[in-house]
Amino acid sequence: MFSFVLSVLALTVVVGIFLSIFIGGAVYVARTRRNGTEAMLAGARRFRELR
Repeated sequence: MFSFVLSVLALTVVVGIFLSIFIGGAVYVARTRRNGTEAMLAGARRFRELR
């Protein structure tokens, strides 16, 4: 029983990691298409200069 619970927990963690990677990629692609590559790079440069 204990190993089953650990297996389900590990599977849930792995699926969550993969989902977060795919969702992050989708957000990045959508933002890049909406703003354009140059605007994304300019925003990243501006953010880096503020730090």
